[in-house]
Amino acid sequence: MNISELYSYSSDGIALPSTSFVLSPDGIETQRHCHPWRQVLFVPRASLDEFSISARVLRANVVIRGGSNIHSLPSGTVITIGTAKVRLTYHCEPCKKIKDFVSTTAILHKRGYFGQIITAGAITLGDRIDVTAERLEAIPYPIADRVRWYLDQITGPISAKQLVSELGLSNSYCRTLPNIIRNRPDIDPNRITYLSTKKSRPNKRRG
Repeated sequence: MNISELYSYSSDGIALPSTSFVLSPDGIETQRHCHPWRQVLFVPRASLDEFSISARVLRANVVIRGGSNIHSLPSGTVITIGTAKVRLTYHCEPCKKIKDFVSTTAILHKRGYFGQIITAGAITLGDRIDVTAERLEAIPYPIADRVRWYLDQITGPISAKQLVSELGLSNSYCRTLPNIIRNRPDIDPNRITYLSTKKSRPNKRRG
């Protein structure tokens, strides 16, 4: 796999094409900081061609060409680009922002792969992307599974607002959480509070 296009985005959503930029543990240096699991979005050129859309529509950061299908790699896979090292976290969820350009059902699991930058480095157009043998903890893609996975790592209750923030989701998920976990007997709904205004973070059992 190689980099064929690079984009960062301004605070008002304008795409900024680039020939290179620096990845750091805080994210892409020219882009607004975001959740650690969503710092960089990799999109295959094949997905753009299949649905006749531009990288800007999907807000892709790194468009890749050739090699294996990045979506087939398991969460937790570590890739290298030059001196940078990135952990693949989970597939980007198709959302209503792209529904005027492509079917959100058709592009499911083809819409891109989020990454977390774990080693800083500069990347440039044409750079090779290599899959390493290193594997970090997988992050579930289904939201209910991700909720269960996260609750297993903390003690005590957590507010819905904080939970969706910790999971890298938008605040709109606060309203839908009860439905998301409704048919999950393995998730205790009492662990999630919806009226509390407490700001304290839960105690992690493990990293």
